Amino acid sequence: MTTTTNTTNTPTVNQYGTYSGGLSTGSKTPSETSKTPQTDAEKTASATKGLGDNFQTFLTMLTTQMKNQDPLKPLDTNDMTKQLVDFANVEQNIGTNSRLDKLVQLQSAGTASTNLAYLGRTVAFEGDNFQYTQGMTQAPLGYELATSAKSVRVDILDDKGNIVRSMPGETTAGTKHAVNWDFKDNNGRAVQPGTYRLNVAPVSENKNDTIKTTTYTFGTVAGIGSNKDGETVLNIGASEVPLSKLTTVY
Repeated sequence: MTTTTNTTNTPTVNQYGTYSGGLSTGSKTPSETSKTPQTDAEKTASATKGLGDNFQTFLTMLTTQMKNQDPLKPLDTNDMTKQLVDFANVEQNIGTNSRLDKLVQLQSAGTASTNLAYLGRTVAFEGDNFQYTQGMTQAPLGYELATSAKSVRVDILDDKGNIVRSMPGETTAGTKHAVNWDFKDNNGRAVQPGTYRLNVAPVSENKNDTIKTTTYTFGTVAGIGSNKDGETVLNIGASEVPLSKLTTVY
């Protein structure tokens, strides 16, 4: 028969006045590892509480050291003062972080208020999909070539990927070229409202070279949010467009 004995590691003070035994300060329990990530404000609050707990532990250890010190080799007061100063510096740094967290929150709130001005506005941005609605008179589409091309074909595709209109485009590099589409197909018939896509196909002087092309489309801002990286994004149709991708606000 095997007997199992449960033991609890209780921290004890050794002859040097420091704690031994128990869990390491870096140990994590299963419940800790399953917690959701903390916000900056929560981290600061946790650090402040931890500093207070650690300071009480420090005072307990310091008192124990003084009680158990060798009378012939008393505790170095300079070392004790240095430790107290270190604790004070840590407290000041945590206080600074707390104030910075509040400033960031205020700045974020101000930015969110400013971004509300985009709601309902038509904007141009890097992309290729766009929505054509009945009564629309112009589509601010465009593209830019990284290097000059021998020729350029500009296609407008429907939501099924079919080409409804093809047009010749400008071939120079380093400038934004406008795409003027009259919302008609290659047979001159008006297209139906819906989702369309801009595709630019440049041909290089050297057939083995590929020319990088940036296309620009447009849409109406229906909402504002932020992505997983914290960057502000605009909800345009079914897309989330980073604010940094905007080129024009109409």
